[in-house]
Amino acid sequence: MKRRDFLKISAAAGILMATSNELLAKRMEPAKGHGIIFIVGDGMPLGVMKGMKTVFEKDMNYQSSIYSLLTDPKSIISLQNTSSLSSVVTDSAPASVAWGAGSKTVNRSLSVLPDGRNLKTILELAKENGLSCGVVTTTRLTHATPAAWYSHDSNRDNEDRIAEDLLNLKLDVALGGGDKHFNPTTRKDKMDLYSKFVENGYDVVKTKKELIDGFNSSKPLLGVFNKSHLSYYVDRLNDKTLGEKQPDLSEMTLAALNRLSKNPKGFILQIEAGRIDHASHANDAWGAIMDCYELDKTVATVMEYIKKNPRTLLIITSDHGNSGWGINGSGPEYNDSTEGLFFYKNNKASFEYMIKLMKNKDLKTVKDIFEEYTTTKITDAEAEAIYNGLNNKREFVINDQWYEPEATMGRILASSKYTANGEKLSKPAILRRGNVNWTSTNHTAEDQIVITYGHLSHQLDIRNYIDNTDLFKYMTKFFKINYKNPQMTADEARSFLKSVSLKEWQEHLKLHIS
Repeated sequence: MKRRDFLKISAAAGILMATSNELLAKRMEPAKGHGIIFIVGDGMPLGVMKGMKTVFEKDMNYQSSIYSLLTDPKSIISLQNTSSLSSVVTDSAPASVAWGAGSKTVNRSLSVLPDGRNLKTILELAKENGLSCGVVTTTRLTHATPAAWYSHDSNRDNEDRIAEDLLNLKLDVALGGGDKHFNPTTRKDKMDLYSKFVENGYDVVKTKKELIDGFNSSKPLLGVFNKSHLSYYVDRLNDKTLGEKQPDLSEMTLAALNRLSKNPKGFILQIEAGRIDHASHANDAWGAIMDCYELDKTVATVMEYIKKNPRTLLIITSDHGNSGWGINGSGPEYNDSTEGLFFYKNNKASFEYMIKLMKNKDLKTVKDIFEEYTTTKITDAEAEAIYNGLNNKREFVINDQWYEPEATMGRILASSKYTANGEKLSKPAILRRGNVNWTSTNHTAEDQIVITYGHLSHQLDIRNYIDNTDLFKYMTKFFKINYKNPQMTADEARSFLKSVSLKEWQEHLKLHIS
């Protein structure tokens, strides 16, 4: 993609989103109570934030809202430990449990301790105290990060049952994907969960138009906009059929805030940009950057809301790192580093989108699809590696690269070759593609940034280095809720740890991002 084409598409997307947001914002009434907005960039390491900021600031003169908050003297910046009771590397489920219940648990568990005791969540406590509650996500509504705040299950993959918990708690707003867990044609028990929501007084919407048309309704709201997760932002921009049906994260956020903030007792809203994590699992640099960009624009929308409704506390964080997301120094004196990062702008689709087109196709077609959507010429051997990753059963998983052909595609797009002449490295490069490299396709253990901003933030005794469980304490203190869940230590949990089969683990990983 040429620079002017990239600017045209990106600028048009920004204008459309801004126009839509302005129209929706004008229809909003001032908040009647105080509230917490908790924003999650799932699996959003510092590398993807830096990549997003660099590409969009340099090419569009775009000012990142996340980085503006990082430099705002009114913000409190912390680092948080993210480990679970299972290991130093957490799954999204116990990470979200830590925020939502203030207790550590084991990987894959939703608000339940290893010994089976349930943990009362921040949304349950909020409902008991008369507050309005909502979740907004680009993943399935039944996925781990939102589900950990309203469901109790030792296995996050029980998503049909988890969808029922969404109704049981009677959340005021729930917007995201996951139709297959509400629809009687795809649920294993054939239950029509949509009908049950309607019977309980909900507006149920399934398209962007329906969401916007019903913007000012005061009824509780369920919005489910795709069979599984929402499509990646880059795909919603470039495929008109996807973009017309599925709302942007900002649009869902405004719709949620408009309903929740009518409660004079207050509200709490969790917003998740969940597919940053999936793109990183897939080693898809541009997919991750674009979903991070959508999150950043959503933060801008939230900041406009806070200006008009200052009795709002904002928390922005990530649950864990992912895949060793790293922008490598490239070329002599690292002079090719920016060029390598900007290479990814050529991509017109996510790996997920390309792979769907590649399935059941021959080698030549696979190569043609990859070259068309990345605008990158590859060798026959590289095309064969993608084809084999897509079709061949593997005997071994090497270097924790569980996702194929995604890992191969990410590696191909990060390829470079320089001629070494004696002690000097020659330039220009023989081959210089991208320079985002990965250590695996798995979560990583680095501490994550927390940004806290707004109402009462400086009265919550927030420290510079915290545990992820501390965020629950800050939220309950904000709402003057006095509650503490039971705790277990890693030693106490060890006897409850279960080892799953490799087949079950692979099925979980596939389910996780597909």
